Amino acid sequence: MYATELAAKTLEPTSTEERLADDYAALLATLSRVDQALREGVWHDVRDELDELISVAEDMWSTLSGADHDEDSDRARPYTAPAADAAKVRQLVAVYARPHPAGRALYPAAVIEDPQLRAAVESETEAEREEQSGRPEPAAYAAG
Repeated sequence: MYATELAAKTLEPTSTEERLADDYAALLATLSRVDQALREGVWHDVRDELDELISVAEDMWSTLSGADHDEDSDRARPYTAPAADAAKVRQLVAVYARPHPAGRALYPAAVIEDPQLRAAVESETEAEREEQSGRPEPAAYAAG
């Protein structure tokens, strides 16, 4: 994916910013699958995806809590917020979560400040739409 590579070059995220964006994009992807299963009434899938949602939320919690525990003992340390630029993370999420309905709804390409990166994301989104135009859309999203 060209936009993902361009985002890394343009935004130069730290490893923490990258992990936070990736974790949150995974959360949005799972939430999109929960939504789709719910719309279709496939309750077994809703249950499975909710289990996955808990797992990806725990991953993000771990990323945010990395400094909470002393690895050499069981002692908890005072919480230290990660050094991460929220605007950078938000823009990375707009790139990473693009393939998922919840990601597109919550993080439109307009949140991306760099015009070249925003254009790349919009171009990839348009190419995906054209590619999928021959395939029927899932019933839940066909109406809008």
